[in-house]
Amino acid sequence: MLECMEMTDDAAAPSPFPRLVTSGKWLRAGEAKWQLRGVSYGPFRPNSLGEPFPEEAAMRADLVDIQRLGFNTVRLYELPTEAVLRVATELGLRLLCGIPWTEHVDFLRDRASSVAIEDRVREAVQRLQGCPCVVGFLVGNEIEKTLVRWMRPARVQAFLERLIELGREIAPEKLFSYATYPSTEYLIPRNADFLAVNVYLEQPEALAAYLQRLQNLAGNKPLLITEFGLDRAAHGAAKQVETARWFYQECSRAAVAGTVWFSYTDEWYRGGEAVVGWQFGWVDAQRRQVCHDLASQIHPPSLDSAAGKAAPRISVIVCTYNGTATLRSCLESLQRLRYPDFEVLLVDDGSTQDIAGIAAAFPEVRYVRQDHAGLSVARNLGASLATGEILAYTDDDCLVDEDWLQHLAAGFDEASWVAVGGPNIPPTPRNRTEAIVSAAPGAPAHVLLSDAEAEHLPGCNLAIRKTALAAIGGFRPVYEVAGDDVDICWRLRQAGGKLRFMPGAMVWHHRRYTVEAYLRQQRGYGHAEALLMRDHPERFGPMGGARWSGGIYGDLAANPALSEGSIYHGPLGQGLFQGIYQAGARCWLDWLGGVLWVGLALLSLVLGLPGVALGIVALSGALALCRFQHLPLPFALNWREKALLLGLCWLQPMLREWARLRGMIRLGARPTFQPALREVFVPPRPRKLTLVGAELAFWSEAGVDREALLREWQGLMEAKGQVVYPDDGWRWFDAETGIKHWFTCALVTVTEHHGQGRCLTRVRSLVRVHSLLLWLFLGCTLVSGLRPLLSGESQDAWTYLLPLAILGLLKLSAHGMKTHVLIAAERAGLKRHETA
Repeated sequence: MLECMEMTDDAAAPSPFPRLVTSGKWLRAGEAKWQLRGVSYGPFRPNSLGEPFPEEAAMRADLVDIQRLGFNTVRLYELPTEAVLRVATELGLRLLCGIPWTEHVDFLRDRASSVAIEDRVREAVQRLQGCPCVVGFLVGNEIEKTLVRWMRPARVQAFLERLIELGREIAPEKLFSYATYPSTEYLIPRNADFLAVNVYLEQPEALAAYLQRLQNLAGNKPLLITEFGLDRAAHGAAKQVETARWFYQECSRAAVAGTVWFSYTDEWYRGGEAVVGWQFGWVDAQRRQVCHDLASQIHPPSLDSAAGKAAPRISVIVCTYNGTATLRSCLESLQRLRYPDFEVLLVDDGSTQDIAGIAAAFPEVRYVRQDHAGLSVARNLGASLATGEILAYTDDDCLVDEDWLQHLAAGFDEASWVAVGGPNIPPTPRNRTEAIVSAAPGAPAHVLLSDAEAEHLPGCNLAIRKTALAAIGGFRPVYEVAGDDVDICWRLRQAGGKLRFMPGAMVWHHRRYTVEAYLRQQRGYGHAEALLMRDHPERFGPMGGARWSGGIYGDLAANPALSEGSIYHGPLGQGLFQGIYQAGARCWLDWLGGVLWVGLALLSLVLGLPGVALGIVALSGALALCRFQHLPLPFALNWREKALLLGLCWLQPMLREWARLRGMIRLGARPTFQPALREVFVPPRPRKLTLVGAELAFWSEAGVDREALLREWQGLMEAKGQVVYPDDGWRWFDAETGIKHWFTCALVTVTEHHGQGRCLTRVRSLVRVHSLLLWLFLGCTLVSGLRPLLSGESQDAWTYLLPLAILGLLKLSAHGMKTHVLIAAERAGLKRHETA
């Protein structure tokens, strides 16, 4: 580390490693976008010094060759030595450092194990924090899927977030993440700087579809593919070159911020022994280049040249009304666009501010003014003056990414796509108040029917084919402030068109910078919803809210809860692609938000029921607190700022719904009681509560694992006349037996692999009781306990015996499961192992 730091002591010399930061969906080095082009290196057999790298001369030759091939980053699975740091710094190569620890065992079983891992992360980051060649850290890599299910996904996620927090406290200028994989794609630390995924797919269509899904999981953060490759031994060198070609092209098209090819060499050492038979490297184990055309694939062509089509002409249309505070920055961002054929039209909707003066500083912008008539009329005027075949709308408080039009244009590669949009991401707040307002609910969001097809695209980032817009008559003038984008998207889809979401078509969108402006915006949204209800009554439910077939995404969309029933693990937890599904509203208290329940509270007071009114207000406050807990807070808030944000969470739905209700009365708008929406998949919610019983562990020197134990246990139970019900893939157990829908005993298992065929299998017995039975039991116990107090009579004996009987039944069931597991383990050849 000292040598790394000494090379940067000369303040006059420019650093070869400008600091990398995340910028929306991208990485930037200074002001310039920076694409991570990486290759993995190692792990290797220990060298003569006991270090997990080749001898220094061989390592230097490897890194020189990596630089020659065109890579700028090396992903390491072991912490770099002083020699690796020195050579990487000399060559200008960045290092993405994995921090190795015992990921293959139950590391949450005891506090000592987790503390040891935390210490390992602290020590690694502390040692490497001053090395400019270290771009960032991966605090973990591919925790095995059944082990995650065993430890519970939410607990594992929280632990990874803790590791990132520890590392960031020491080295805040470095980037941090965790490398997940398709079998645990849901395992995403919420405080990671980027989403890192290891993925291996052999068809370009499958990769393109999966990258789109990963971008949605990444949200407003960059996506990095931290492992991808192809086994040359199985497919041949020509197939490896072809795979590299379409891999880099698809990643460029999907706006992937960085890639790591697995691997540089076929030499690979893992679990105390060399891995043979697999050939993923760009060179073989003897460092002979086996694919001479591979290096030429690292730099893919641009999106338009890759498609083999001329870039369509695009007309960028900015509509403004008194937007001087942000308009200049918006137009400056449009000057930086990297696209061969576009124009910019600025439509002034009768502003009282000097919009023309700002426009005069941008001679390439076509400025036109109209009498104040509202947003939709301004959008239609821009469309009538446009010369492009694509109309790209953005707002005066947006800053567009320099490749915005490239990605929008790429989205129109098929005639069925009539509109394309991308994410709108809040930039760095200008003050603390704007940061708090940005975290409040109610920001514009896109709605997706699938990973690629949208149901709604916000108007601040919306491109439409000019012919498609004309065919439906343009924007409706009644939408003067908001709602125009929702109306136009619904009408485009009703006309048979499809809307597409392109994650690379990114704009920065300032949220409101004062509380007053935010509340005014929410009232405007409420009035727009009343207009939409009048024009599209079938899109609104009986409570008055808009109904969507798709999922709502955006910077405020809470991460789905990692709870039982939200993740499809597959039978025995062995699914290859384990997706997470939203199960409806993120909080059941959402039903208690808004003006309706405030009205009920007031009615309760009028009727002389203050207790009921107080209860409704308390539940409404709980809703605000529920929302508050899901918000992405920009920094640590003081108590006044927390109170302000909590108040906005409580006030926002009321203001919006009150404005909607007033508009409904004035316009005569009424929702339908049967929204015309297609069926959407809702994952099955668990109906049983789980009580944990005994936990056992078994050792095998011969590779006998959990599946052998489960087979013996199932045979044993069936021999006793019991019916065994396997997990349907949604639950946190492997199999259960008993009264299926009411009372069952279940097992969940995991096998830890300790190398050379040695296995430790853990078994946990569970008692699963239908929640209705438990509630009935608690209710009866409460009533029987209160009756003597209220009547003065002596307490019946059964009042004491019933709970004891239930507890005894549970204990007996758990003991029976333990006995059966011990018998099954002995039959499978497993030896009981006493673990701490």
